This record gives sequence, structure tokens and C-alpha cells, in this order.
Amino acid sequence: MRTLTLNHEYAVDLSTFLAKLADPGIWEKLGSEASADHLDPDTEMTVRTPMPKSELPAALASRLPKNTVLVEVYMIPGDVLADEAEIRMTARAAGVPVEIDAVLELRESGSETKLAAHAEISSSIPMFGAMIEQAVVPILEKRLRDRLRRFESA
Repeated sequence: MRTLTLNHEYAVDLSTFLAKLADPGIWEKLGSEASADHLDPDTEMTVRTPMPKSELPAALASRLPKNTVLVEVYMIPGDVLADEAEIRMTARAAGVPVEIDAVLELRESGSETKLAAHAEISSSIPMFGAMIEQAVVPILEKRLRDRLRRFESA
């Protein structure tokens, strides 16, 4: 298993940030297909994003289905107590032997929201899992950094 931690700050308060995260229209602006399932008071957001083979290592890309889609599921809290919230996220793609489990820690500071994303990347392939995880981490880091940056302006 590999780990990845990223931090980002948003110029909106925590409630506004959570509302954006639970809005399928925001995800669609970022190039994903999204659907929300409201589980009073929380929202389960399912996000589907195409994974271009050109962004993957050749050895992995050659073994994937033609139209691989990354499916992320976010559990977004509807009730926030105080100035902190935690979001759980899982991600998988059919044909990709990797699973991602993450916790997004959110903290309101004045009129800003500070995000700390902690992800665990694991592969269930015997003997080759560590190699696959190592190849996926830089790709995930690049995509996640880009999404965090683009999410602010969406």
C-alpha cells in the first residue's frame, strides 16, 4: 500500500465548499459525470471520469479496457458541527487492479476552507501489486492536484 497526502485552500467557507462538492453540475464542469443520492442529511456523490490511456504507464494502459472510467464515491456530510468536516472517498476503475480509499479533512479558517486529503492506494495483484501502486501514485497525485485547483474556479 502507498499513501498520498495533498493540501489545498479554498476562498469559500466550509458550508459553501460542501454545497459545491454535493452539486453534480460542478463535477460536470470538471469533465465528469456525477449523480447525487441524498441520504438525509448526508449526500453520497458518485463521480465518473474517463481515464485516458495516454496518462497511464504503457504497461498498465495496454491491459485496460478501451473506455476505462474511474468511479469515485464521496460521502458528504449534510450537518456540520463547528468548523470541521470529514469526507470519505473510495475510487475504483473496472479492469484496473487498484483501489483508492481517502479521507478529506476540511477545516474552516475565517472565510476559507483548508483541505487535507489523505489517500491510500492498494493493489491486490500478487507479486506485482507494489509495482502497480508505485506507478499509479504519481498519476493520482497529478490528477488530484489538478482537480483540487480546478474545483475552486468551477
